Amino acid sequence: MNPRALFLHGAGAWGGQWVIWRRLFEAEGWQVDAPDFEPAAGGLAATRLDDYVAQAVDAVEAAPVDVLVGASLGGLLAVAAMARVATVSRPRALVLVNPLPPSPWAAAVPSVDAFGDVVPWRSQGRFASTQRALPEAGFAEQQQAFRHWRDESAAVLREAHAGLLLPDAGVPTLVIASDTDDDVPPAASTAYANAIGASLCRVPGGHVAPVMGASAVRSAQAALAWLAPVLSLP
Repeated sequence: MNPRALFLHGAGAWGGQWVIWRRLFEAEGWQVDAPDFEPAAGGLAATRLDDYVAQAVDAVEAAPVDVLVGASLGGLLAVAAMARVATVSRPRALVLVNPLPPSPWAAAVPSVDAFGDVVPWRSQGRFASTQRALPEAGFAEQQQAFRHWRDESAAVLREAHAGLLLPDAGVPTLVIASDTDDDVPPAASTAYANAIGASLCRVPGGHVAPVMGASAVRSAQAALAWLAPVLSLP
């Protein structure tokens, strides 16, 4: 059976942000799932970090997963899910892209403006903000991202940035860190990777670049190259 990857998107993003990674992984024979995180029944204002973790666990346990890949908030959710998923369903590897780290490394990540109940990234978003987030991307890619950003639960962001106490995932891990990431400083990603014994790959660009920007192809290829020996793939 072909190996399977589950991709977890970041805050305010969507599963389709992984289109470049999906194309490259599927070209190598991988099965890929990239679901959208859904708000709690009470809406985004009532959504908490645990709601997303539960969805990640459900997705892992729904079908065999060889590698769990998470970007930004999705990286933190991936590590949190590993602590809860049933032993028989545990993925064999993790790839974390500019991940929001757990405690104590979360203290090195700048806080976010997450006032009120909902962060209006979609409802009050501006195209200029998307252009600043994706300076290396083409105009068409920037437009696509602008159309798909989502509002986010402020409580989820506050919980994530406050830091979670999580055990070591206990599987081979690759951390991909952007050299000019202002959201999760590369020094924080490097310290986290070193502390957990993870492999580290540094790539150019900002926070979103390894998933949707100029470093996306390079980052996905690096992940595939790292995974082949780790998972003993042909």
